Amino acid sequence: MEREWRREQRRLGKATVVGALVVGALIAVAAWQYAPQWFGNPPRPVVDFGRPFAGTPYESWADGERAVVAAPEHEQVRRAVIAARIDPAELERRDGAAFLALFPEAARPAWQQMLPMLATQLTPGTKLLPNGVRAQGTIGKAVDGEGKEVVRADFRIAYAFAPDDPGVIRGHEDFIVMAEARADFQQTPQGMRITDSAIRWHNAACGAYVSGLVAPKFAVAKQPC
Repeated sequence: MEREWRREQRRLGKATVVGALVVGALIAVAAWQYAPQWFGNPPRPVVDFGRPFAGTPYESWADGERAVVAAPEHEQVRRAVIAARIDPAELERRDGAAFLALFPEAARPAWQQMLPMLATQLTPGTKLLPNGVRAQGTIGKAVDGEGKEVVRADFRIAYAFAPDDPGVIRGHEDFIVMAEARADFQQTPQGMRITDSAIRWHNAACGAYVSGLVAPKFAVAKQPC
């Protein structure tokens, strides 16, 4: 009877040790993950900036220019979409030069005044991550609200910005901005023109809605409203 009691005690002792080890491991994991918050510091990043779109709805979208496909007769519209919304060098220059060059010279001053609506322009001091543009959309014939035939470019574009301090990033919404951009084009004897356009921003710093210059949430200090 006494031997059985001792065997039972040894089993209970082993179970207690195993249980203590499991609890200790869980506490260590929690401490590593949440200690920065407990001590008033920003939490560690939960994203891989080498793969900024991983785990987001944009992960399956095409990379950069690969997303912009059109029939040969709509090549000029395809080039306009790339220059206005996709090419990182153009977005950072903010002058719309490549985009405006696709329109008749006499019309360029008028289109230049509308650049914040027609083209993505990054806030000074911000830049995109390498391979930081993903897009999904179409270019094709459509009929506008007046019953006229147009070539419609309808795209959703995600921009992944390079953070100054990765430690302040708590999730993808802090550094990825998404745009819903649509534009209707017509070819006239004088050249291409835009008859209608619309842009809607998601997860952008609020200045995008005021000045048209785009920045992510982490850079709101660079773009006050």
